[in-house]
Amino acid sequence: MAERGRLYLWPRNRSFGNSKARPVVVISPDAATRHGRRWVVLPLSTVSDLASNPLAYRLAPTATNGLRQASFVMTWLPTTVHADQLQGPLGRLTSAELTAIAASVIQALDLQGLEPWQLDPEA
Repeated sequence: MAERGRLYLWPRNRSFGNSKARPVVVISPDAATRHGRRWVVLPLSTVSDLASNPLAYRLAPTATNGLRQASFVMTWLPTTVHADQLQGPLGRLTSAELTAIAASVIQALDLQGLEPWQLDPEA
């Protein structure tokens, strides 16, 4: 089963300073999820302050994704979790949403591979 783009509930995410259950979206490639039990995920939050963060990707609740309220994917906070810690799946993102989130992760983690001087040769 393909896991990339699925949403799960992560009930104990102490790495974020609390044990509050939080939805996450799997971004590991399907080959990784088929052959390993540690998956790369991005946490979601319902904190409305994230609306002004250009790196937070907003997801509206739909029957397909299983969210109950508008949420923000925190693209700058990828983490790995053991698949056995996850509950669900809750739902799945669309291909367009997953593509937009991937682009936001590239921007958030500065994965273009260019140094600032390469972006602006005049600097």
